[in-house]
Amino acid sequence: MRKSTVILRKGDLSAPVLAIIVTIGLIAAGLVLLAWFFWFAPQASKTGALQILGQPAVICNATKSRVVISVKNTGSANITVKSIIVGNLTYTPSNSNELTPGQSTEIVLSGDKCPTDWGIGGKLTVDGTVVTDAGTYQTSFTVIKIT
Repeated sequence: MRKSTVILRKGDLSAPVLAIIVTIGLIAAGLVLLAWFFWFAPQASKTGALQILGQPAVICNATKSRVVISVKNTGSANITVKSIIVGNLTYTPSNSNELTPGQSTEIVLSGDKCPTDWGIGGKLTVDGTVVTDAGTYQTSFTVIKIT
């Protein structure tokens, strides 16, 4: 007959203690994941996004120019239009052009006289940039020359 010997190992965890430790670890991991989804993730996803509606235009006459552009904030945070650059002309709003999420507006700004090569017999469209606090957006402006 064989004699079985039981070897006692000191320091082993019993099954109930191990189950309690694993359960506490899973609850802690779940709370960290819950905090991420309810606090950090919504904060990280708040960004402004600008959509340019229609065709922007720059209206030129003999003494000054005007920029007309329609924009919409399609993002989830406020966005502010800081300036509009058309060719070598920069148009800066005198008041705040802050758009809330979902809001659209038409921006009309006046500036210096257009270059002579814009309009009739010259460039009919000019590249431009809308500068916001959420980034820059490239577009082209149709030149309308009033004589």
